Amino acid sequence: MNTLCMYATVRFMPFAETQEFANVGVVVCAPDTGKIKFKLARKRFGRVNQFFEDLDGKLFGSTLQLLEAELNRLKEFAIDKPGKATAALFQELTRHREGVISFGGVSTAVVNNIDDKLIELYEHYVERSFLSEKYRESIIEQNIRQLLKRENVKDFKAQVLETKLSEFKLPFVKKSANSTKVIRPLAFEQKTPLAAYEHAAQWIDRLTRLQHEQIVLPHNMMLAVEKPTDKGFEEAYFEAVNIASQREIIVANANDSPEILSFANNT
Repeated sequence: MNTLCMYATVRFMPFAETQEFANVGVVVCAPDTGKIKFKLARKRFGRVNQFFEDLDGKLFGSTLQLLEAELNRLKEFAIDKPGKATAALFQELTRHREGVISFGGVSTAVVNNIDDKLIELYEHYVERSFLSEKYRESIIEQNIRQLLKRENVKDFKAQVLETKLSEFKLPFVKKSANSTKVIRPLAFEQKTPLAAYEHAAQWIDRLTRLQHEQIVLPHNMMLAVEKPTDKGFEEAYFEAVNIASQREIIVANANDSPEILSFANNT
């Protein structure tokens, strides 16, 4: 039997100042039958820690534990109050409010099975949402960090660099008395080729600013780039790599361990 349901994603936003969030769950409501169901990510969801730098590992688990208790309470309450009362309960749950947990916009769908719909939505919004440029770049970063550790290359660490116009964090910065060396992972996994190009161009401009202010010299900066698997993104990739090369930024394949090591070890 088909029934109308409402649903919303659960968003985890630990740093309000950046407004960046990750989808970590889905809540579904079928008002006519008094059902509120939900599916949340595991409390030890490693992707969240990779997605957000400097995140207290305990924050996510404790936050989800509190949310799960609240959702279970609402789930039990709705059983005896089908119809408008359940709909109002769901609307109140998902209304905009400040906090580490928020909800995406409420959408509706006519479904045959609310449980199947919940799984479908979870797989789409939570499992796939991490296959983004930021997640891919975190994987590249993790691989480089493991490479440097394995080869006993020391002194590279995440640091914030300041220019006259802005400041930004780079995952690999090595400072010595006479120079600063940086490595920045770069992926092309955005939703559109234009978005991929703009993301790359932003980081090329930031590195160029470091050059202009002589904070980092061109031969001391590297982009570790992962070539896109989607051919529709190749033009954006080649254009970005070409511009980086014109600005004398070293561009390496993210999987080229010898080149990355050679750069890291070169004094």
